[in-house]
Amino acid sequence: MSEAAFALWMMGIGAMAMVVIGMWLIYWVYKAKLLEREERRLMIERGITPPTPVPMGWPGVKMRELELQAEERRLLIEKGLDAGPSSLTSDFPNVLAALLPKREQPAPEHYLYRGLKALAFGLGLAAAYVIFNRSGINVSDEARNWFLFFAVLSPFFVFYGIGSLVYYQVTKNKAQETSSVPGPDR
Repeated sequence: MSEAAFALWMMGIGAMAMVVIGMWLIYWVYKAKLLEREERRLMIERGITPPTPVPMGWPGVKMRELELQAEERRLLIEKGLDAGPSSLTSDFPNVLAALLPKREQPAPEHYLYRGLKALAFGLGLAAAYVIFNRSGINVSDEARNWFLFFAVLSPFFVFYGIGSLVYYQVTKNKAQETSSVPGPDR
């Protein structure tokens, strides 16, 4: 038997094993659900109120979170405290807002630091490419390709750095204006 035929047989046996294991798992999940339904039916026949089924997965978790928020709001109102605006009235909660953490707007100085670093990195990549080409060093094609890759990447970093620096120049004046305006809490 050749190696190709042996590999084909092994792939077939592996695929059949996965199908059998998958069907076996489906069967046991089905049996567990069947037992849960039978237990619930017997409780109803005997006049016992069965507990509500526990919601599973993301919709259940979100539903439980909304229930807890409503309960907390109800308790605050009963105590006479200000419950604030209700977040329960929105049609559909923003999934991305729930998954991604809320970040504050970075200070303008953050863009200055980011822009200077990106600009320096981009200029360094460009300088490495220029120095390599002017030096006349005899190297392999792979090394030449890496330096060509540096030359292609350098404009992206340079323009990103310049954009961050321009954004810093625009926003630093606005930040100074908003901090100098007296507000009700000053």
